[in-house]
Amino acid sequence: MIVLQLHPTAKKLVELLEPHIERQGFELVGIDFRKGTRTSLLRLLVDRPGGGIAMSDLEVLSPIIGDLLDVYDPVDGRYLLEVASPGVNRPLTKLAHFEAFVGQRVRLRTHRPRNGRKNFEGVLAAVSASGVELDDDQSKGRERFGFDEIKGANYEHKFD
Repeated sequence: MIVLQLHPTAKKLVELLEPHIERQGFELVGIDFRKGTRTSLLRLLVDRPGGGIAMSDLEVLSPIIGDLLDVYDPVDGRYLLEVASPGVNRPLTKLAHFEAFVGQRVRLRTHRPRNGRKNFEGVLAAVSASGVELDDDQSKGRERFGFDEIKGANYEHKFD
């Protein structure tokens, strides 16, 4: 279950596509829909449960997803479909994602500024059904965020 707020079209697409993607043995990690003036962008981030999706997996999934979108036609206007890996700094969108990264570094972006800031980075200290607690690097304190306040979140891998 995705706990962050989504664009209404993205929310509709999750409901439509997630069961089909899961039946293929994959996980829909995130969805990004950006409405453009002429062409919109629809990016699906897909992974294999436990991690490790290959390019060949994406090549198999892309036409399946494309066919589903052609049949259901849930997106108004022209759009570019992109099916991709979530990458190293993967987005955290589901409660299970946040729970899996407790004790790890994350970056949060809020809808509205808090103390003049919208970006927060630090160690994810705790997760509940309503939100998260972050040991924020800048303030050196523990910040609490409700899921309704969070615009986006990513695991923040540090390459040393």
